[in-house]
Amino acid sequence: MIIYPAIDIIDGNCVRLSKGDYSLKTIYSDNLESIAKNWIHNGTKFLHIVDLDGAKAGNPVNIENILEIRKLFPEIFIQIGGGIRTIETIEKYLNHGIDRIILGTKILKNKEFILSLNESLRNRIAIDIAVKDGNLAGDGWENTEKQDIQSFIEFLEQNGIKMFVITDISKDGMMDGINETSINTILNYITTNAIISGGVTTLNDVTTILAMNRSKINGMIIGKALYENKIILSEAINECS
Repeated sequence: MIIYPAIDIIDGNCVRLSKGDYSLKTIYSDNLESIAKNWIHNGTKFLHIVDLDGAKAGNPVNIENILEIRKLFPEIFIQIGGGIRTIETIEKYLNHGIDRIILGTKILKNKEFILSLNESLRNRIAIDIAVKDGNLAGDGWENTEKQDIQSFIEFLEQNGIKMFVITDISKDGMMDGINETSINTILNYITTNAIISGGVTTLNDVTTILAMNRSKINGMIIGKALYENKIILSEAINECS
């Protein structure tokens, strides 16, 4: 089970939002390198990085900052999301050494886009299943689409997608724990692999996720709880090992 420390970027700063609301932004650092270095120093070999400006704009905004982190820490597994809407952007990230691409809005609005990617690209793609008020959310989680979640996941799995990120937006950044029911509902639709995100606040949340379907869950993303020292990264990693 992998712990993915989250680095969310707005205007080159490391931030955390509450429920994906851009107006509820807390800035933790203007030095992305130091944030990444700190999580690596505390034992991680994985980073989850989101270009929040890109997610809202529909195209990469902080790509140079992200690729600089890639360059500085070549041994770390890095997955990227936010504003990735074209094959060219996917290939640019992958050609610069990014390990996994997370697609959200592009697939939500046009799931057939996945058919334009060859098998090697699909193997390095995860799809964001971000749920807001029972619907899938995109455009930086600001808008929702009325689409059947189960059939959406089935289509993607049938076409070579093997990794999903499950996010309960109502819990993201709120520091009040995970929604186990919501997570299990989405997990029941998935036959491949998932990463859990949203509301991981204490070590109890970590152990709760560990007790879920281990055959499907690859890991969990932790953001605000790390920055607020509610979870010590090294302790969470030890718990998962």
